[in-house]
Amino acid sequence: MRVVSDLLRLSTGSVELDTLISGGIPAGSVTVVTGEPGVGKTVVVLQMLFGLARAGRRSVYFTTLSEPAIKLIRYLQVFSFFDQALLDEGLVQFVDLGATLRGAGAEAALDQVAAKVEEQEPAVVVVDSFKAIHDILPDPARSRAAVYDLSVRMATWGATTLLVGEYTDEEITVLPEFAIADGIIRLRVSRVELATAHEVEVLKLRGSDFVGGTHFFDIGADGVRFFPRVRTPQGGADKHFDLDDRLATGIAGLDQMLGGGVPRSSATVVEGGTGTGKTLIGLRFLVEGARRGEPGILLTLEESIPQLQAIAAAFGWDLAALAEQELLTIVATSPVELSTDLFLFEARRLAARCRAQRAVLDSLSALRLGVSSERRFRELVYSLAKHFRVEDVTLVLTMEVPELLGSPQVSGHGVSSIADNVIRLRYVEAGSELQRSVLVLKARGVRHDTQLRRLSIESEGPRVGAPFQELRGVLTGVPVPTRG
Repeated sequence: MRVVSDLLRLSTGSVELDTLISGGIPAGSVTVVTGEPGVGKTVVVLQMLFGLARAGRRSVYFTTLSEPAIKLIRYLQVFSFFDQALLDEGLVQFVDLGATLRGAGAEAALDQVAAKVEEQEPAVVVVDSFKAIHDILPDPARSRAAVYDLSVRMATWGATTLLVGEYTDEEITVLPEFAIADGIIRLRVSRVELATAHEVEVLKLRGSDFVGGTHFFDIGADGVRFFPRVRTPQGGADKHFDLDDRLATGIAGLDQMLGGGVPRSSATVVEGGTGTGKTLIGLRFLVEGARRGEPGILLTLEESIPQLQAIAAAFGWDLAALAEQELLTIVATSPVELSTDLFLFEARRLAARCRAQRAVLDSLSALRLGVSSERRFRELVYSLAKHFRVEDVTLVLTMEVPELLGSPQVSGHGVSSIADNVIRLRYVEAGSELQRSVLVLKARGVRHDTQLRRLSIESEGPRVGAPFQELRGVLTGVPVPTRG
């Protein structure tokens, strides 16, 4: 799509939404904002108006038969973007068209809109709900003519027009306001089992190279926050890491297996059964980075921060002290009702804020619970790895695999093909005890040790020991002694 670069654009009040639509709503355009009742249409629009008012731009908000202006103002006061002074100064004005609609009809209400706009010359005009006006217009021909006349008159006065309403998918395809509109932004609520997610989709925006598809938002005390879905970064996604630039894991023996450590900006999956040491390897990787002055971030869906601090303290690692020194940031999130795109968007933002050079996500298994399909899960992991590579962050991801003993399998969900390095942890039955083991299944571009070695958890943390040379069939989990 060709982008009209010289279009003046008005900010929506959200940096993320502005990014999705090439910088904001084109000035002088007509945009329909549609969605089901209660999805947040009114909050999105009013947040934009108050943001523009702070920049000195005047707006007029026309209410119809949905909610009277006084009721809207009362509810608005719960949001931090609301400022009574902007109302008092007339930078945001509310006009109720309800009486005119009930008395003189829809065309008279549209004439009232035009007269008010001509008098005030606002930068933005909102009609909420325009669907109420449409439903009162007598026939389709008159409806199309009325919408066209309104858009022409608004454009003549230089006003940017937002038509808000509750429309069905079928109405979006047939009603005249959608054919005439320069932009269509649809909000909706998606329901997955017992959880819900707020979604936004830009269906149309003339002169703009907008990002199509589904994105996400939530509503809080500060208003609406938008979160673009996780995508492969534009430009730099094919950036290659320097195989000679290695990061030490801090685990005795593992760096030797990897030929000197993991390449900087690479992505490594550490997979294994429960209790094999995946979280400890991730923690040790971050602690080693902090020791070398390389800030790190831990994104955990498995443990709380106090639990992690207690685990680390047993090995002499003071995570709280590292946090105070801004060498370690820990973000603990519950996997219950997890919005994965929101979680990963925030992860990237926090990693950039703390200037992270190392990152650990613990674990992909918990993340998978919040993803609707295997394909989308792989897309998320792939995009996260590419984003961190572009930002020169070295990533470690843990994943639980179901095997305790028995024939091993490569990591599920197709993640192993995405990772640059795959480290497999497993249990081996030797004599009358279970022993931990470690195997480097994959190290892209690196000559690595292919032997299955012992892994022990000692007072200073995980340690890689000797290979199981005296046993055969180790990978089955139940080895037998090697015959002379």
